[in-house]
Amino acid sequence: MGALVVNPSAGVGAFSGRFAPNGKLIVSETGSTISAISSYTVLSNGKLSAVTQSLTTNGDANCWNAITPNGAFVYASNAGTSNISGFSTGQSGALTALTSSSVVATNPENATNLDITTSGDGKFLYSLNAMTGTVGVFAIQSNGTLKEVDEIPGFTAAVGFNGIAAL
Repeated sequence: MGALVVNPSAGVGAFSGRFAPNGKLIVSETGSTISAISSYTVLSNGKLSAVTQSLTTNGDANCWNAITPNGAFVYASNAGTSNISGFSTGQSGALTALTSSSVVATNPENATNLDITTSGDGKFLYSLNAMTGTVGVFAIQSNGTLKEVDEIPGFTAAVGFNGIAAL
């Protein structure tokens, strides 16, 4: 194991990061004025080089992101506005909003979608809606946009209700 390499965030409020299949780091940012998403290349010395810097999600409280297994699309969960933003990822790691507003799905009002994940086959996105006690199910379209398929009820609505995984 090598020496620890400290890297400052390109944007304000780095909250979580996830690596795409091509090795690019995707970071969700929950800043004081905007929620955004950034992408980075990891250099051989361990330093990060920003590819896309603080691209707005047009939502509030972007805490987590999910990446399709093939790395083509990235989704950001905006818990404060109960919606999901979508981005395509280029080979270089550059992020591009899938729609003019970047928002590709809306959950029930005040759902507080705290976490999201994609299915192992890349066909579905699941949204854990903590305050409504549901899981939103969305089909991932060929262009990356989302189509609502179902909303699974039966979970206890709770502020601390978080964490989701799919096979």
